[in-house]
Amino acid sequence: MTHRLLSAFAFALSTLAYSLPAHAEGWLTNGVFALGTGLQGGDPGTGTVAWSRARTRVMAGVDLRNDEALTDGLGFYGFAEIERRATFGGEARYERWWTPTIGFHISLIGIVTPETMVGPGVGARFGFPLGKKVTFFLEPGFAVFPLGSDLPKGNVILWGILNGGVGVAL
Repeated sequence: MTHRLLSAFAFALSTLAYSLPAHAEGWLTNGVFALGTGLQGGDPGTGTVAWSRARTRVMAGVDLRNDEALTDGLGFYGFAEIERRATFGGEARYERWWTPTIGFHISLIGIVTPETMVGPGVGARFGFPLGKKVTFFLEPGFAVFPLGSDLPKGNVILWGILNGGVGVAL
């Protein structure tokens, strides 16, 4: 009886030791570079919203998706507005991908210098693959800035932005 028990134990131990290790979760990383412009609106004090062309902006960042849940992702971007006066800011996104090339996001956007503005944003990305690792994309978005030192007194700033750029699988 003891011999059988030891044999069973040895067999079980060798089976466990010889089994293949599980693959750990990993991140799919996409580097992004884009240029954008659009419309910027706000109340100039007349009680109506006046629109003007938004400053051109350069954006770079990274999209991260878990290799086991490809529909959900995170995006982290830095941007600089390069017209009239330079401003610098960032954006953090939750991304939901319907297909590998069509996604939607909600975000928190902030301009941090020389003045501040912070607010939520929404948008979509429509990708056009140029190969296995490179995708050209168009990305319309909308943001509202209710907080910050660069706001007209008692008003919010509205952004309607269209970015165009390239994503590269890293």
